[in-house]
Amino acid sequence: MKRLIYLLPVLFLLGCGSSEKKEEESKVLTPYWQAQNSGSKASLRGLNAVTENVAWASGTKGTVLRTIDGGETWEDVSIAEADTIDFRDIQGFDANTAIALSAGLPAVIYKTTDGGQSWQQKYLSMKEGTFYDAMDFWDDQNGIIFGDAIDSRLLILKTKDGGETWQELPFEQRPIAKEGQGGFAASGTCLITNGNSDVYIGLGGEEASLFYSYDRGETWEKTITPLQSGESTAGIFSIAFKNENEGLMVGGDYRGDSLTRINSAYTLDRGKSWFPVMASLKPQGYRSGVAIFNDLVLAVGRESCDYFREGMEGYAPMEGKYYSVSVTKDNKAAYASGPGGSVAKLAFKE
Repeated sequence: MKRLIYLLPVLFLLGCGSSEKKEEESKVLTPYWQAQNSGSKASLRGLNAVTENVAWASGTKGTVLRTIDGGETWEDVSIAEADTIDFRDIQGFDANTAIALSAGLPAVIYKTTDGGQSWQQKYLSMKEGTFYDAMDFWDDQNGIIFGDAIDSRLLILKTKDGGETWQELPFEQRPIAKEGQGGFAASGTCLITNGNSDVYIGLGGEEASLFYSYDRGETWEKTITPLQSGESTAGIFSIAFKNENEGLMVGGDYRGDSLTRINSAYTLDRGKSWFPVMASLKPQGYRSGVAIFNDLVLAVGRESCDYFREGMEGYAPMEGKYYSVSVTKDNKAAYASGPGGSVAKLAFKE
């Protein structure tokens, strides 16, 4: 049994490792982040790749950026009246429609339906302690947001009308966090939806807790993951799923790569239980974002990035320093965003 558990990360991330696959591996191209010019100096933690050509990014000083030509050009469609607000997450639906979520106070949600030419405020809270971390949608109408705990329970907002209105989950239905626990608004992916009804929330601090729901956040279960914890700076930062059952999470200690030890774990049972990825296979530092792009796992961080492909013996480094990574639903493109207005698109070379 111990041997099987030890090998499970290999089976999940690497596939079977047949000689035929190894032969194919020698012919595949190497992925890299092709830097683009965003025209911005903002810190960009919000990112959503909609299609191969359409992507949205958001960040400090009310910044919102949009590309509709695959990143050849990025248009500044920032929210003028929100120039002191940090938009840590953004959800794009198409070239014209997007929703931006702030972190801290004021807690606001804005929506555009004309490509960012105008924005409408859809939610506002000035309640002390309010800090929203991440947002995701199951479809164009149904979405969910979570924030750090107030009175020991996480804040949960839901929409059923494409973000036009938002309702708070009743207090008694919200997940209970340990004292001092919170989420990390580092990439907008410490909360993710999966399939038609699943949703996952990763926390850090005293314990690297994962809350999961199979009914769109109406009821919740909790499991404890092996990711690094014990400090307010450590825990779960990003989650991605390959299919309904197989998922991966990354994190560590955001103070730096050198302080990060256990930074990745995987599940094979829809998020009920998680196992650490072997030291020889795991990413090589603190990681704030992870995404699965076809046969690649893309992991990004403030100090370094890397990737993993089925058949490899470990993660390989990628140039660039990014906070967030996002893959289109059709798996045709991937984007990254980070400090100083940095944006990039996944490309391949021999």
